[in-house]
Amino acid sequence: MSVENLSLNENRVGASVTLRGDLIASDTVIVEGTVEGNVTAGSVFVGTNGAIKGSLSAAHAEIKGLLSQKAEIKGFLHLRSTGRVEGKISCGDLEVERGAVIDGAFTVGNSPQPIAETDGPAGSAVAQAMPEFPAGEEAPIGANGSAAASV
Repeated sequence: MSVENLSLNENRVGASVTLRGDLIASDTVIVEGTVEGNVTAGSVFVGTNGAIKGSLSAAHAEIKGLLSQKAEIKGFLHLRSTGRVEGKISCGDLEVERGAVIDGAFTVGNSPQPIAETDGPAGSAVAQAMPEFPAGEEAPIGANGSAAASV
């Protein structure tokens, strides 16, 4: 999902807006400002300077800004390099770009398995992209059959 591909059925919280309260939409929500409350929508896009400080429930989400507290994404969650997620997050599928910050617990997939809980000095971890392997070599495989990643 990207801003350029969004339809006219979108709801936007502009950069200079702080919304205190719950936001419910059946289609797309774009957050470029701050939402201090719960968001329920079909798809959610949080811009680089955007923030959701509350629970998020959506079919799909792309995070370039801040998502804190709790999120349940039924489908795909794309965490961009400028994104930061804090709290308890569950999603059907996940893509994390190098530089994204994860501070909390993640559950990914239909039969959820926790994949990251942080307990470092600041309680945060920086997600690292998978290394590229030369042609003919395979990435290490984890216990659940997925490619190993460090967080």
